[in-house]
Amino acid sequence: MALPSSTTRSFASRRLRRGREANLPVISVGSVKSGGTTTLALTLASAAAAAGLPVMLIDGAPDKDLVAWSNKIGQPARIEVAYCEKPVRLESLVQEGIDRRALVVIDAGRTLDMLRTGARLADTVLVPVRFSPLSAFAAAATDQFLTSGNRSNSTRHAFVATAVTQIPSRIARAVEMHLDSRPTERLPIGLSQRAAYEAPFMYGGTIFTLDEEEAPGLLKAQEEAIALATELDALQSAGAKLAQRTAQAVSIDRRFAA
Repeated sequence: MALPSSTTRSFASRRLRRGREANLPVISVGSVKSGGTTTLALTLASAAAAAGLPVMLIDGAPDKDLVAWSNKIGQPARIEVAYCEKPVRLESLVQEGIDRRALVVIDAGRTLDMLRTGARLADTVLVPVRFSPLSAFAAAATDQFLTSGNRSNSTRHAFVATAVTQIPSRIARAVEMHLDSRPTERLPIGLSQRAAYEAPFMYGGTIFTLDEEEAPGLLKAQEEAIALATELDALQSAGAKLAQRTAQAVSIDRRFAA
C-alpha cells in the first residue's frame, strides 16, 4: 500500500486545523524511552476535566495503560478514553475530539510511527524527561526525530520534566547541558516525584477525585497539574482567551477615558 504523499499529509493537517480558533488544543505526549508519558497525559486530562472541560484522551501506547485506567471505577464523565492501535486511525480520533470541542491529549507512547503521527496532528508536542542521563539522551533523540526537517512554526515543541527529585548537581548539570544542545523549549513547570500521580492507576479516578490517604501529596500534585495545564493553554479555548483579552482591553480603555 502506497504511503500518503506530502501533499495529502499537508491537506489532512489543514483540514484538522479548520475551526481550531475557538477550540481547545491538541497535545501529543511521547518519547522513544518512557519518561512518564502516560502519567503526564492523564495528569493534563485530569486537570482539564476538573476545570469542567471535555477531554478526548487517546491511548496510542503499546501497553494500553490508559485503557486499563478507564476500566477502573472513578473515571470522570468528562474524560473519554479511545484506544488507537495504529497511527492511520489517529487522525480520525483527533478530528472527533476537535468536532466535540474537547481538549485532545494523545499518549503517543514510544513507537516511532505513532510519535510522528501524533506530532503532525498536534498543536503542542511534549517530550517528558526525567533528570537522569539516559532519559535526557532519549528525550533529545525523540525531539531530533520529531523536528528534523519537519519543525512547524505553528507547532509548539517542549521538554517537560517529570518525576522531579533532588539529584546530585553534577548529574543535573549534565542533563541540562544535553537538553541545551537542542533548540527546543524547556517548560518552567514540571511534575515532581509524588505518589499522588501514580495513585489513579491503582485506585482509579484522578488526582482531583481521590483523597489524601489514597494519594499522598495530593494538594501539591493538583497545584502542579493546574499550573502545567495553564502553561499549555489547556484550560481555556482560543476563543475564550481572545474574549478575555478583548474585555481587558476595553477595561483599560475605560480607565484611561475616565
